[in-house]
Amino acid sequence: MADRHPGTNTSSPADSEDDADSDEEAFLQQWREARRQELETEAKGHNIRSRRTSPSPRMFGRFDTVDALGYLDAIEKVGRDTTVVVFVYDHECQVSGMMEAALRPLVTANPYIHFVKVHYEDIEFDNAAVPTILGYRNQGDLFANLTGIIDMIPEDEDFDTDSLRKVLQRNGVL
Repeated sequence: MADRHPGTNTSSPADSEDDADSDEEAFLQQWREARRQELETEAKGHNIRSRRTSPSPRMFGRFDTVDALGYLDAIEKVGRDTTVVVFVYDHECQVSGMMEAALRPLVTANPYIHFVKVHYEDIEFDNAAVPTILGYRNQGDLFANLTGIIDMIPEDEDFDTDSLRKVLQRNGVL
């Protein structure tokens, strides 16, 4: 950051605001790049598919397991019209396992939606809110936050793919 000394700035207040915005933008860009490099370094040695090199309209029909960097790429590096469904899970949670089993048939039945799953620790998510389904559109706009999705299933229905489909449809995810 540039040194700022009171009394030596001969520019107008508007120039100072522009400089501050520019400095803040430069700092954020530098932080993002450093964080991305850190995540890439951590991802090396893991057998998780975590990066997409470019957005492309495509058919998906699979359930990609991603890490934090892959999560960001999945929601940001897609076509504007692509819906991304993120399943936040905990491999030690029985309800997460049931949710994943019910979700898998929906993944293959909806190949135009990109389904990914990410462990809650990878994205620093509260494990009390797991399992959760998040829906994104427009390269990162969250439109559905289905925290506590299991409680959205009516008590008189069995928890299965059909009941999950209804909840996802009611919330505009499918």
